[in-house]
Amino acid sequence: MSFFVSFAAKLLPLYLYIILGIIAGRKLSSNSESIAKIIFYIISPLVILNGVINTKLDAAVLSVPFISFIIASILCLAFYRFSKKLWQDASRNIMAFSAGSGATGFFGLPIAMILFDTQTEGVYIMALLGMTLYENSLGYYMMMRGTFTNVQCAKKILALPTLYAFLGGIIINICHLPLPNVYYEFMDQMKSVYVVLGMMIIGLGLSSIARIKLDPKFISMAFLAKFIVWPVVVLAIIAIDGALFGIYDIHAQEALILLSIVPLAVNSIVMASMINFQPEKIAITVLLSAIFAFFYIPLMSFLFLESVHDKFQF
Repeated sequence: MSFFVSFAAKLLPLYLYIILGIIAGRKLSSNSESIAKIIFYIISPLVILNGVINTKLDAAVLSVPFISFIIASILCLAFYRFSKKLWQDASRNIMAFSAGSGATGFFGLPIAMILFDTQTEGVYIMALLGMTLYENSLGYYMMMRGTFTNVQCAKKILALPTLYAFLGGIIINICHLPLPNVYYEFMDQMKSVYVVLGMMIIGLGLSSIARIKLDPKFISMAFLAKFIVWPVVVLAIIAIDGALFGIYDIHAQEALILLSIVPLAVNSIVMASMINFQPEKIAITVLLSAIFAFFYIPLMSFLFLESVHDKFQF
């Protein structure tokens, strides 16, 4: 019980930022689009750049983005195929996108910063890159009902600022380019900004809920994908690797586990709004997943994350 209380105390400020975002969206009519652009084009690339620079790179670490991309893509396609039996409308497209994605950036990265050391945080950022590539290629393709061509998907990926931050970080890391002390001071502050604004963006997205619209079938499927299938797949990969190959160390294992247990992505609400299909239903599902994650993440961390035990001296 003391473990859960200590862990929940670490998560509580993040949820308070979400609440502030909801208040800002409802009472101040704050525009999430401008903040999202600042995070997407400036803050997030800088955080990713710093994470890659400070990560010890090897073949195993560099393969992590491919692992997360492949898992996300397979789950997206699997849930789209299965959802065709349940829905004949755009619910199956949204389900496919949601099954492969997750709140890995705005929600997961702040938790990684709180819980992990520099190396594990860096490996998590590598995994996050794979998720970003998925969302901007196959994820959007499935969400928009196949209206994107392969060329358009490629252009979308090449326009990602995080991709160039990732490549720049690898170059600096491999070449051992020296950085001034002011850089590290600047990045410490930038990471704090990312945590606050990133979590408030989630609240701003949830503030769009005009009315409660529960869809038990959709909620059940979304929770199945995010809180059961994702961690089972990741834990199976870790178990198989440990038994047969031994490629991934504890840093990669814990990064992938955290990636698998975060709640549903707020981007699902954005996508539902773009195609004008029941955004209230998606928003309430995302909100419920975030509330559930407050209890689920400490439980899964207690069961599977060794570094969390060390951090809380359990």
